[in-house]
Amino acid sequence: MSDNAFRPAAGLEADMHALMSEMPETRPGKMFGCPVYKVNGKLALGFHPRQGVFLKLGQARASALLAAGSVQPFEPMPGRAWKDWVLLTEDLEAARPLLAEAVAFVRREAGA
Repeated sequence: MSDNAFRPAAGLEADMHALMSEMPETRPGKMFGCPVYKVNGKLALGFHPRQGVFLKLGQARASALLAAGSVQPFEPMPGRAWKDWVLLTEDLEAARPLLAEAVAFVRREAGA
């Protein structure tokens, strides 16, 4: 990433953990050294230290949010966007419904 890349606000990781403590069906973990939350062992969302909070919402929902301009593509490696995922770069509290939506999406996907 370039030096001009988005840098998450200080405390964003802690804010994510606080919000996720309200969702007991999730379990904290790590993936590629990043803190993540899983539902039935499946990745639902996480914190990328250089980008922000990323969520799995499915391709159709991700595409709709990207078209609306309310999120960014999640590219853990530049040029390699994950099609079912989005990156939040704004207020996490306002995005609380999207966190719950990601958990619900992965729960359905996992058949739970």
